[in-house]
Amino acid sequence: MMAASPLSDLLSKSSIDLPAYEELYKHFHQNPELSDFEAQTAKKVAEELAKLQSFKITTDIGGHGVAAVLENGPGNTILLRSDMDALPVLETTGLPYASKATMADAEGNIKPIMHACGHDMHMTCLLAAAKILIQLKDHWQGTLVLIFQPAEERGTGAQAMVDDGLYTKHNIPVPDFALGQHVVAARAGSVKSRIGPIMAAADSMKITLSGRGGHGSQVSLNQSQLVPY
Repeated sequence: MMAASPLSDLLSKSSIDLPAYEELYKHFHQNPELSDFEAQTAKKVAEELAKLQSFKITTDIGGHGVAAVLENGPGNTILLRSDMDALPVLETTGLPYASKATMADAEGNIKPIMHACGHDMHMTCLLAAAKILIQLKDHWQGTLVLIFQPAEERGTGAQAMVDDGLYTKHNIPVPDFALGQHVVAARAGSVKSRIGPIMAAADSMKITLSGRGGHGSQVSLNQSQLVPY
């Protein structure tokens, strides 16, 4: 339940230290971890949540999953979700904070890794949103659940958290609404949303391509040609 003040007014009065979150983003970007191996990433997320001194934090759910709960009076239970894992991709951006990390994958092969799909940004944004929601907790009621999910790239992390008793053994409240996010090309200062699935599908296929690796998270239709961003 929100107060009568327009949301934009509330947000403008609730400032956060943006340079600090920029540094946090760079930390995640420079320290990626592959699916099912997100131990240090999950530890950093839990440490940042603990600094807020408002959440009940549960770690190691379904692997390295992290959940945080803030009860703020009667109302709906809202779940906000971020993923955490990176990809076996060599970063060649030339950025001063580019990933130079390598890691053994599930088969023991050493791979260069990077956050090529925005999960570093997803974690940073959710942690920043958590801080803002705490600052504004006099203006809303209900229960806030934050989920930091492992192994999104392998398509197994969400189910692993549920199978490990996310809502039973770990007593995380079942949400009335769940909201995910993904970075996407859009006008600065805007947020795009819709009801139901977006940027996802229930079908899957496996194709082997020989050549340089990459990761396409989105495509754009341009003069009848599908052009990867």
